[in-house]
Amino acid sequence: MTDAERHRNDWRQGSLLSDAAQALCGLGTGSIAAQPHYAVVVSHDCDLAASDSKEPTVEIITALQVQKLGGDSYAKNARRLQVEYQSTQGPVVLELSAAAKIAVAKAALFAHAPRRDITLDKQGLNILQRWLAARYRRAAFPEAFEARLRAPQLSGGKSLLQRIGGILAVGGDHLRGLLYELDQGANVERVAENDMYMLGIVVLYNSLRDEYTAAKMASTAAEQLAQLFEEAFETPTGEWQGICLEYCLAMSDNALTVAESERYQQWRLEHLSLQSHPPQAMMSN
Repeated sequence: MTDAERHRNDWRQGSLLSDAAQALCGLGTGSIAAQPHYAVVVSHDCDLAASDSKEPTVEIITALQVQKLGGDSYAKNARRLQVEYQSTQGPVVLELSAAAKIAVAKAALFAHAPRRDITLDKQGLNILQRWLAARYRRAAFPEAFEARLRAPQLSGGKSLLQRIGGILAVGGDHLRGLLYELDQGANVERVAENDMYMLGIVVLYNSLRDEYTAAKMASTAAEQLAQLFEEAFETPTGEWQGICLEYCLAMSDNALTVAESERYQQWRLEHLSLQSHPPQAMMSN
């Protein structure tokens, strides 16, 4: 039996390449302390198990080790992901970039076994899978709504999107993301200035990791977001202009029902059109 045949069934989505296998990706080798570069298998298990004639390559995403989970955790950003691996030395947080994807010959990869000292648990795998799917399932805002999000001149020189991202980053390991409801699901281009968009926001928090702290962080984030939208879209007389924030509340992922999950969409913060100057039209996904 060849090495490739012996190790074929060892590989799974989320597996990390060993030091020897990492060389296939042009990366260096080293320990957790000495080398913060990693390579993560993102091909689906079915594709890994398929014959080389059907699936000759394995998709790999290179990753960097970061200190802790931040704003790009829980698949909040479709272009970057911070996910927690488990090791004998404690949690290892890796940051993956969708743009850093490469293909490796399956036969060459399977000549090596994956790393055993750093692994992805079930929750981490679910997050990785959601992130991989999110790149092709992102919701698109109406162009007029995006234009209104870009318009406010806020204190501190940061855009509205940057301010939102900063609020979420503080509770990165507790906040699963923002859910939104825009005009009760209608996708309308509102041209007239007095034709307002009605927006509802839910700050979703993780109930499985220190729920008390997570709930507190989510409540604080919801209050800060409400104040931010008031600063951006309320007139001095207290009237909404362009976008009306109907509600902004914190919610546990344990309390989110199936019906509510279908009602809301996830607001991902990586939309380039929200950061472009001058504004550019958003490509359809």
